Amino acid sequence: MQTDSLSRAQQYSAVTRRQFLKAGLVVLLPQSAIASVDSNPDVVIVGAGAAGIAAAHSLIKDNRKVAILEGRGRVGGRAHTETTTFNAPFDVGAHWLHQGRRNPYNSIAQNFGFDVEPVVENLRDNYRLFATDGEAGENELKKIFKIYDELSKAIGRSSNAGKDIPVSVATEQIVGRWSDTAKFVLGPWDMGKDLKDISTVDWWKSTEVAVDYVCRQGYGAVVARYADDLNISLNTTVKGIDWSGKDILVDTTNGTLRTKAVIVTVSTGVLASDAIKFTPQLPLDKQESFHKISMGMYDHIALQFSEDIFGMGRDGYLMFEIGNDGKGFATLTNASDTGIAYCDVGGDWARELSSRPVDEKIDYALGEMERMLGSSVRRTFVTGTATDWRNDKWSLGSYASADPGAYKLRWTLRQPVADRIFFAGEACHRTHWATVDGAHRSGQGTAKFVSRKLG
Repeated sequence: MQTDSLSRAQQYSAVTRRQFLKAGLVVLLPQSAIASVDSNPDVVIVGAGAAGIAAAHSLIKDNRKVAILEGRGRVGGRAHTETTTFNAPFDVGAHWLHQGRRNPYNSIAQNFGFDVEPVVENLRDNYRLFATDGEAGENELKKIFKIYDELSKAIGRSSNAGKDIPVSVATEQIVGRWSDTAKFVLGPWDMGKDLKDISTVDWWKSTEVAVDYVCRQGYGAVVARYADDLNISLNTTVKGIDWSGKDILVDTTNGTLRTKAVIVTVSTGVLASDAIKFTPQLPLDKQESFHKISMGMYDHIALQFSEDIFGMGRDGYLMFEIGNDGKGFATLTNASDTGIAYCDVGGDWARELSSRPVDEKIDYALGEMERMLGSSVRRTFVTGTATDWRNDKWSLGSYASADPGAYKLRWTLRQPVADRIFFAGEACHRTHWATVDGAHRSGQGTAKFVSRKLG
């Protein structure tokens, strides 16, 4: 039986030999054979993204037996670095180490020998802005930042008054040239949602300003390295969680596990899709939280150039005037001196683009760049790619935020069910949601709580 299970694992070419040997230590078997291996853990962790990895480290430190199940053929979840497309590190998902030095992954990265550095001490000094009729001057850029500050204050007034309304309503009086561009920055570029889809209270309570850092080798590379000493069952999809009996039964594509507690770290998009069947069903307010702490859409259209056509050195920012249709992108230029430009789209426009071919997305971004910078764009273009988190079945979106009126469901989402099924992930953190460090903190905190409950 064990040999058959290992043979199935070998069919997945995405698993490295080292990962395969590690996964073999936690092989999942049909129930009749589970006793022959250590498949009766104290805790089963569903998902090996940042939250699952942090939870595993914490539980193992408390001498708990842990099984970590991951549907993908890799770890990291929405934090993933690949080097094939550009022959340089490219963060397919998360890129910025938010919260600066307070981000736990800052010290994790340095402890492993990765190179981390602040993007720019004053981000507002490293922008280029283009209007519809050419490059705009510094005064126009200052206007955008001033409007952005006005938008923030309007959101704060609404939140402090207890009005959990759409950000678009709280800011509707702020109009004029550049207001749509500033609203694009605040919504699609910051949050992966248009203002009509964002809760004022959720946005306001998440706001914390700090210098962002980047890792030259890629954020996803650090997350993967942190998981390197964990025994993780890759290519193992959880189909159901039965908590009707004394023990919890976790049904997977590679067999069934029996456990005392489960920590679910998958995205709210996956939970809302009912990809995991809970028996009995979870409480209705819990199910509602999956749908209303909903996934935003945020994607990279990544272009690599043979020279620095932007003239800002490493990690600059290029913006152009956005109309009231919200269609556009903002660009991180020459990321970590790799020549890669992250042209980032969000919200409804990202959702619309997700159905288009990659080549069409690349051509769209190149066309906008050429309009601003001229023929050097096509001449120095090397290659490009585009992400599509909406159609990634393991996430079904980029990161979660509360719909208008749904901030109270943040608390519901975090709550355990019967002190047996627990939830963690970026969506579960009170203030650092939509970030890797939020997922890490959530996983770590949930694991400590679970360990206390186990006694």
